[in-house]
Amino acid sequence: MPRWARYPCLLLLSALIALAAGCQSGTPSTPQPTLAADRLWDPNPETVIFRADVTGSAIPDYALLNEIPLCTVYGDNRVVWVNELDAFNTQVLFDFLTNEQMENFIGYMFFNEDFLDYNALATEPPAGQPAPVVETLYMNVGGRTHSADNYGGWASDYFSRILDICRNLSGAPILFEPNEGWITVREVPLLPDAPYILWRPEERGGLSLASIVTGGGSQWVSGSAVTALWRDLHRLPYTVIYGEGDKGYQIAVQVPGLTRSAPPAPATETS
Repeated sequence: MPRWARYPCLLLLSALIALAAGCQSGTPSTPQPTLAADRLWDPNPETVIFRADVTGSAIPDYALLNEIPLCTVYGDNRVVWVNELDAFNTQVLFDFLTNEQMENFIGYMFFNEDFLDYNALATEPPAGQPAPVVETLYMNVGGRTHSADNYGGWASDYFSRILDICRNLSGAPILFEPNEGWITVREVPLLPDAPYILWRPEERGGLSLASIVTGGGSQWVSGSAVTALWRDLHRLPYTVIYGEGDKGYQIAVQVPGLTRSAPPAPATETS
């Protein structure tokens, strides 16, 4: 069976890619369908069309709440990726791609990188054993999904090459800094050797970490306090402790649709 037959919509994609690349093989005998009629991907902004990610690191579970997949392309043509400046110093960048860029990237993955030739073969470790580090690539095209990982037989540089391509799809990246999200707080011992930041609610929009813990540990927050905290968490070690009063806290900021395990935003009441 031809490779493209496993993804019927990619037959259309191959024609679109050939045209975009300046193929001189002649005019197609049938009119070129428009994306409105034959879209190759779901345009829903919450739909993940492509994702490159690594799981199984030694980071504690609580710190993982802050983690963002390394590079994701969404249905609204948005690409979001992590730019690693140095140790404990990262940026989250985003941009919107054109339809042509989306088509070219999808076509490149399937026809140049033979993405369908690889599969996801990583397995869960035995009970009590640490999870292995797994590099995963995922695509959702033509109404079908496909995943592959570094246990599926690809070359040692395959994942890093694809990740670099995803991160370089944009020519004009925009820094992402949210002003709303879920803030999760837990009380921890004050350790003398841990990075420490004094938290004054009056300087943080009236936001009290103690109140969040008392209220259940997680709260939807809007405003500049979220942005400032986001900046902290992306330039400091995950071991940082915030001190409010005589107690210490660790904090996570989760943005729906961006951080891995973020709950959805609270429902907005309409009259």
